[in-house]
Amino acid sequence: MQSSNIPSKIPLPFANAAGGSYINTIPTASQIGITNGKASLADGFPPLTFSPLSAGGVPPFGADFNGILNEITTIQQWQEAGGFFPYDSTFSTTIGGYPLGAILQSSTHAGFWISTVENNTTNPDTGGAGWVPDAFYGTQSVALSGTSVTLTNLQAAYPIIQLTGTLTQNCNLILPNFAGKWILINNTTGAYTVQAKTSAGTGVNIVQGYSTSVYGDTVNIYFANSAAVTSFNSRTGTITLNATDVTSALGYTPYNATNPAGYPVFGSTWTNYTGTKTSFTTYTNTTGKFIQAFCNSGCNGGGNGSIWINGNLVANWAAQFNGCGGYSCNMAAIIPPGATYYISSSGSVNSWWELV
Repeated sequence: MQSSNIPSKIPLPFANAAGGSYINTIPTASQIGITNGKASLADGFPPLTFSPLSAGGVPPFGADFNGILNEITTIQQWQEAGGFFPYDSTFSTTIGGYPLGAILQSSTHAGFWISTVENNTTNPDTGGAGWVPDAFYGTQSVALSGTSVTLTNLQAAYPIIQLTGTLTQNCNLILPNFAGKWILINNTTGAYTVQAKTSAGTGVNIVQGYSTSVYGDTVNIYFANSAAVTSFNSRTGTITLNATDVTSALGYTPYNATNPAGYPVFGSTWTNYTGTKTSFTTYTNTTGKFIQAFCNSGCNGGGNGSIWINGNLVANWAAQFNGCGGYSCNMAAIIPPGATYYISSSGSVNSWWELV
């Protein structure tokens, strides 16, 4: 058979418009000895309807034919319309329980139950054993306070569970031993902890004010993204990024005005070293920052002045004539962190300032 071989659907049950007197409800028990020729689920049409009239037989009831076909096609029409059946205690007893893999609609019409055992006579909507939820739609609201709450199978069948109430102490949300997953929304108040767990297994804390994805393996409850969260700097639950997380992810320290590690930093305060620092004396920039040195030196009759950094001449002034009188020279240079420097001057050092 191929998918293109789908038959036509039944638009109406057989004998849909027949009057009540033309449709018999087919009883389960045998009607032999009660109503001659009457059909039942136990006997079908009784042997008397197969005997000739001349031999004392009786014809079958036309209303029985209508009744049988009406029942069959009513069920078929319901199934063709996508309908399912909820748990039926009487039917369950009659058939000896639902088989492994049977699918029943929940009493709330929001999802389905799947039987995990053979001959299942328990009611899934009231917590009967041997049933697991499937394809439930919607949310459940569960109020918490100061005691642990055990969810019913029907409550836990929903994929989204909202926790409400004011906590007066730490408490547990006890989930069934389902192999399933949930989104738990902790809208409780009060400075206490809610842990989602099974009755005998381990669980996880559900952070207040957040939604958390969890799953169960029929024994314990875990964060749905536990591997990723656990490996994130050994922290679980709701993660707030810190400076170390950022630098580890980037591989370098980004510029920050209040913490500019790894970037050029310049001095910001002018300090007067006139009379403290002298020419031809080597100094080292130990500030950890770039500093600027500014020096004013007297000419002293055709003299010169220079700034040397790490043994290199970086700034120089020299008179081009003799007898410069009262003239002086200005020199400036930027000195890197850790560099050595000195000022050479043939005349007096009138001023020495550094931006440190």
